[in-house]
Amino acid sequence: MKLKFVAALLAGSAICVSTPAVAQDPAAQEAPDSTEPDSSDATADAAIANAQAVDDAQAKIELLQAQVEALQSSIEQIKTSMVKTTPSWKGAPQLDDKEAGFSFKPKGLLQYDAGYVGFPNGDERRGTVAGLNFGNLGWNTRARRLNIGADGTLPGGFRYSVEFNFAQAAVDYEDVLLAYDFNNSPLTAQVGYFYPFASLDTMTSSKYTSFMERAGFTDAFSHNRRIGAALTATDKANDKWTFQAGLFSEEMNDNPASFQRTGWIAAARGVFSPTLGNVRLHLGASFEHRQNRREAQSRNYQVRPMTQVTDQRFISTGAISAKGDDIAGLEVAAIMKSFHVAAEAQKAWVRGVYSPAEQAAILADLTTNTTPNGTPYNGNPSFWGGYVEAGFYLTGETRAYKGGSFGRVKVLHPFNDGGWGAFQLNGRVDYVNLSDRVDGSSASLAAPFYVNGGKQVAYQLSGIWNPTDYLRFMAQYSHINVTGGARNSLSDDLSDPANKRELDSDVLAMRAQVDF
Repeated sequence: MKLKFVAALLAGSAICVSTPAVAQDPAAQEAPDSTEPDSSDATADAAIANAQAVDDAQAKIELLQAQVEALQSSIEQIKTSMVKTTPSWKGAPQLDDKEAGFSFKPKGLLQYDAGYVGFPNGDERRGTVAGLNFGNLGWNTRARRLNIGADGTLPGGFRYSVEFNFAQAAVDYEDVLLAYDFNNSPLTAQVGYFYPFASLDTMTSSKYTSFMERAGFTDAFSHNRRIGAALTATDKANDKWTFQAGLFSEEMNDNPASFQRTGWIAAARGVFSPTLGNVRLHLGASFEHRQNRREAQSRNYQVRPMTQVTDQRFISTGAISAKGDDIAGLEVAAIMKSFHVAAEAQKAWVRGVYSPAEQAAILADLTTNTTPNGTPYNGNPSFWGGYVEAGFYLTGETRAYKGGSFGRVKVLHPFNDGGWGAFQLNGRVDYVNLSDRVDGSSASLAAPFYVNGGKQVAYQLSGIWNPTDYLRFMAQYSHINVTGGARNSLSDDLSDPANKRELDSDVLAMRAQVDF
């Protein structure tokens, strides 16, 4: 650029001086004083400087344009990344990367219970009487569940659920499983630690049950989580049917340092749940075949007084020396707008009960590693239990239902939006009978002729307030009547036979709950 300006200036100078120079005075043709600056040089330098400034400005503009384009590209990448990873809110933040197949959602459950378990027949005593520790009755509080965990998905169609319970200052386990949902299929496979398929009340999460504790037979028949593997087939399109089956081992938290987990369960459950008009029906059946662990072949059938603010049981068979049992159950329920009803019944047939002679012979035989452990009887007893309940939302909500179990209520007028939340009232009659005569050759009410586990009937009322979908406050009252059983000597009329003596207790319990 400098050369162009210099050439132009020289050419201009040549043109200006070529013709008029002949007529000029010789004095005028003398060379200028070399000490004075040449104005043509200054003009050239100014032109060169201006050209340089133009070039620099142009370069800067081009650089800025490149930087802006790079910045815009980065912003677009950030936007794309934010769309993929920005959390949604489903009670807790949920992160999803649908392209890669990853998702992660933390979850938790806090349940604080307080309650009063009345002394049998109002008779307060000191110490342990008839196997009942009176010191653990009366008022008490408990952190029922303090759970923390996460749900999520993994590439390839897998998903997981992990949840730990720290309520008793020790690690316990809720659902800990890995599952796979087959594409274009109703099938789901899962392996880990979860409930065998036993009943509607068992399969409904404790976050959504009508009462603070599940039905008495679920406690009596030990429907607890087990290590296992299962297949579930579900009508994913219309939710009209569900079938579940699996094989299970022992409880994961049962003496973690021990490897004595040789017991097993085969469980199956089927549900048909059509919609007829505005009525959602639930019809179900389940069956379990259970084998007791060979290291200690026994099972204790017992029931708490409809709350876990105490560890005491009013009815109990004690450990029965047996190989296992079979349990069959029926379920029925209906949801009609704000009203619901539900009923279940289960029967347990204790299988392979050892007689006193058989138990003594096996314990004396050192060539077998099977160990009967409990009270022997002269036959196989059977026990049964069930409940009937009804509930109604005073504020117009409907009890949620999906996949063969009840779910989370959708509050119509949440407390945070100026409403009062959801109010529900429930009533239930709960029945468990753990007494049975196994040998008619004697009228004795003691082993090995009679299992005097007792009968418990609980008349229950509960009130539930959900300020929002994820908050819950409960209060319940239970009047419990016990007939017979191991605590029969606490009856106020000892003139009756041991299996006819009665005692009563009133139980009040409350719960504050939040989950996410």
